Amino acid sequence: MEAIRKITTISNGVIYFDELNKYNQQKVEVIVLPLINHHIKKSSSKKEKLLQFDGILKSNTKDTSVNVDELIYGK
Repeated sequence: MEAIRKITTISNGVIYFDELNKYNQQKVEVIVLPLINHHIKKSSSKKEKLLQFDGILKSNTKDTSVNVDELIYGK
């Protein structure tokens, strides 16, 4: 199913859609919802969402051990 989403202002009870020619002679469902927030937040990218956690798990401890036994049992 294909849908058209358009955010527009209704003037004199009329909404204009140029994209509707492909639906000529077909029944369609029209749903009108008022916008609660006048500023539409642009979806942030996945990269931006991940970058908000960059460095959150960093530790000040520096481990210089190269041997697994040293890491487990110490020197």
